[in-house]
Amino acid sequence: MESSTRKAVTPKEALNDLENKILVITGAGISAESGVPTFRGTGETWQGRHFTELANPVTFAAEPRLIWDWYLYRRNVVAVRGPNPAHVAIAERARRVPGSITLVTMNVDDLHEQAGYTDHVTHYHGSLWHNRCTACGLEREERSLAYADLPLSPCCGALERPAIVWFDESVSTEAFCRTQIGLMSADVVLIVGTSGAVWTAVQYAGLAMSRGILTIMVNLEQTRVPSHYFLQGKAGEVLPELLGGA
Repeated sequence: MESSTRKAVTPKEALNDLENKILVITGAGISAESGVPTFRGTGETWQGRHFTELANPVTFAAEPRLIWDWYLYRRNVVAVRGPNPAHVAIAERARRVPGSITLVTMNVDDLHEQAGYTDHVTHYHGSLWHNRCTACGLEREERSLAYADLPLSPCCGALERPAIVWFDESVSTEAFCRTQIGLMSADVVLIVGTSGAVWTAVQYAGLAMSRGILTIMVNLEQTRVPSHYFLQGKAGEVLPELLGGA
């Protein structure tokens, strides 16, 4: 695997080498191009409360209605957004070369799935469209855009919470293991749309580089994420060219 990556002298050649396995990690920037507000941008506050307070289990315990109203607002925003050319480019590359991509997203929307990515998408920080039982932890898909009353789980009749990884919480074992497996089998790591403010991308990029895996970063602005190549620009413009074939 390592030798095939070293033969490729450009990111495009590396990503279009059909023998290469690619770990793709996407951040808020790719969804922002579809009009989804980011935490560290227009979405920092909601009704005067900072996102670090809203995405917080302590606040949920004290004010579950407030937190659910925020997540229902976010569901309504995402429900009218669609994938952009960056999402489509990843999905088309996966379709063109089955089994070549492991996709990990730090976003909680479903824009990758909407774009036609049919393999498993690892939602590292959870999903906006899942509820979790606060009694037993069971999750279920839930697409409601409004709740007259707070949702109760069908399994236990207990209050449900958004199935999101909040501050001071750990990612699921499944998400962690899938990402680790994707990294161990990767010839190329492609990281898209994150400044590195969330430590996830920095951590995995660093691990990839320490293992000699070609690492490519695509972002609008300079980033703290380490990489062999930094490609500056909109993901929706860069990825179709990068992943579009020879």
